[in-house]
Amino acid sequence: MDKVLIVDNDIENLKKIENGFKELHHFKLLTATDGKTAIDILQQTKIAVMVASINLPAIDGADLVAYMTRNFGSIPCILMVEAGKPKPWFLDRAGHEDILYYIEKPIEFGALASVIFVGLNLKDEGLTMKGMTLKNYLPVMALARKTCQLEVISGGQKKGFMYFREGVLLDAECNGSSGDAAAKDMARWDGISISISTLSPKNHTQRIETKLMEIAGAIWRQKSKSPVSEKPSQPIQLVEPVQPARPPGPAGLSKFQEAVSRYAGILKTIKGYMGLVVLNPGGDVLAMDNVNETLDIKSFSSEFNDLFGKCSVSVSKKGLDRCTALTVHTQKVVIIMLTSDVYKEGNFRFIGFMAPDGNGYYMQTQLSKIIPQILGAA
Repeated sequence: MDKVLIVDNDIENLKKIENGFKELHHFKLLTATDGKTAIDILQQTKIAVMVASINLPAIDGADLVAYMTRNFGSIPCILMVEAGKPKPWFLDRAGHEDILYYIEKPIEFGALASVIFVGLNLKDEGLTMKGMTLKNYLPVMALARKTCQLEVISGGQKKGFMYFREGVLLDAECNGSSGDAAAKDMARWDGISISISTLSPKNHTQRIETKLMEIAGAIWRQKSKSPVSEKPSQPIQLVEPVQPARPPGPAGLSKFQEAVSRYAGILKTIKGYMGLVVLNPGGDVLAMDNVNETLDIKSFSSEFNDLFGKCSVSVSKKGLDRCTALTVHTQKVVIIMLTSDVYKEGNFRFIGFMAPDGNGYYMQTQLSKIIPQILGAA
């Protein structure tokens, strides 16, 4: 089971996160209240994703992530920004394949769960091997108001320096250039290894004219009341969208819908995810999540349920036992249908929809994991 490390000296926030993940048995949660303890855990345990507060005693979030770049460069990191502080929003978010992501306090369970699963998904697909990009790291220097010298190495070949005073970038040096040109060049580096040291008294006068966030290709954004305003253009959604109010229905409908709305956030982190439907054996829709309005998954699901029934009868007649899953691939969509454990959980059908270029195997494994969770909550 994957292990996720949460680092925060706010005990109340740690307890809130732990309580939120009690029913989500997809990974093991480890916690630390300071950077030194976090490093001890990282050295002794294989961690899949790290979540850390920026404001930590002794070794703060900026130092901790720098340590990660030197020793665990392919592990995704999530930094928790203090309440009331703006978080960076990167203008170029193609694929959401950033190893470093920022999330605001107070922590919302759905949002945190989503970005953790994004990290796990990227790691499983091998998309974190290129390491962190410097532009994604730069905003933490401003948030932590660091006064220091940054030594940055990229790919073991490129090397440069940046100088900060209270989070303001004063100067940069690399490959014989300095100032804005050097800073903009370094910001594009990936696979970085960062070392932080004390800023020398002789360094440095203000030579950088471009604002730090412009160099990072980002803007500051205050936390919005609705996460929908930060909905990215890519299929992967990092924040669970607000579900619209639904009219009351048959007994059990609201509980099913509430459970699906909560746990579908995990599936939304998968590239190409389009929707999820829960059916009873008769093909009635108990709950659904649809992120692709052009696909009428509700009416289609009933017909697909009939197809599943015919397949089940056919394989049973051939002595191949009962049908537990069915997958169909077309040029426009991949449909994955799984059944619950009839003896333990009752007879329910779960149908997931995704784009053809999505990760079908990962979709199936994650769907099989959340089925017991949805049924337990409903």
